[in-house]
Amino acid sequence: MTRPAVSIVVETVTLTEHGGSPLSLDLAAIERQTYPRELIETIVVVSHDADAEELRRRHPSIRLVTAADNYFAAKNAGAAVAGGELVALLDGDCEPAPDWVEMLVARFEQDVDVVAGCTRYAGESMTARTFSVPDFAYILSEDDDAASGFNINNLAFRREVLLAHPFDERIRRNGGCYFLFHQLRAAGARVLYEPRATVAHGLDIHGLGFVRKHFDRGYDGVTVYRLDDGAVLLGTRVFRRLGAPALVAIFGRRIVIDWLRMLRHRRQIGITPLALPYYAAVALTTRLIELAGGLKAAVAPRASK
Repeated sequence: MTRPAVSIVVETVTLTEHGGSPLSLDLAAIERQTYPRELIETIVVVSHDADAEELRRRHPSIRLVTAADNYFAAKNAGAAVAGGELVALLDGDCEPAPDWVEMLVARFEQDVDVVAGCTRYAGESMTARTFSVPDFAYILSEDDDAASGFNINNLAFRREVLLAHPFDERIRRNGGCYFLFHQLRAAGARVLYEPRATVAHGLDIHGLGFVRKHFDRGYDGVTVYRLDDGAVLLGTRVFRRLGAPALVAIFGRRIVIDWLRMLRHRRQIGITPLALPYYAAVALTTRLIELAGGLKAAVAPRASK
């Protein structure tokens, strides 16, 4: 069986925003992949030509692309020039395991369109273990083997699928992965989860940084509802009808879903029975912060499309 060529797209927006791990960690990890090196194309997307020149000097083997300083625009720009049959997406502050590409590619059966991997914060600190759950661990394998969602710091698409369904670049920073996942599901795409395709995400939460991160998630989530003209998201119609009051019900439902997932899939997530109350409280706290961000966005003037 012929192995497919894989284009790995690495954006640098996250490094600019959070001052994350050096990009060299990502590139070194790509060089260590067990997948045949001649079948891997590395594409780095930058927002400034000066950054491109420095990277070109230090890493002559990579392909460089310049795009707007927007997380989703960077992903789209990399996919647009990719030469591989599969396009794997990786953030600039993430370090994939050596068999990351191998594990993703192995799940691309004939009818599979997207394969999502398992992301956790790097390290064994309490902060890393705690916030890995609400930030990444709700992406898992459901009972029918389908993925419950995906994080776009760790997944692979068939190139034609991503070109036909690009990320919405009108979204500021958060929610584009959630939006695209549901758009793909509505279009009949098959998305699988592969827990062995692991990525260590740079710890971008320090002190009360988790408050800003989840507040922004809630704020940007309202933008997604406003852009969802096809109503592929369950909350879109009720939000458009009721506005800010609808968010209370929407986030209440999300909290219940979080708790049920932890109960049903705690082994996949990596939670012991004794730790369930703790993580339930963390889920409640982060969702309430997101609700605050959503309420602020709901009463803000709507930006023109």
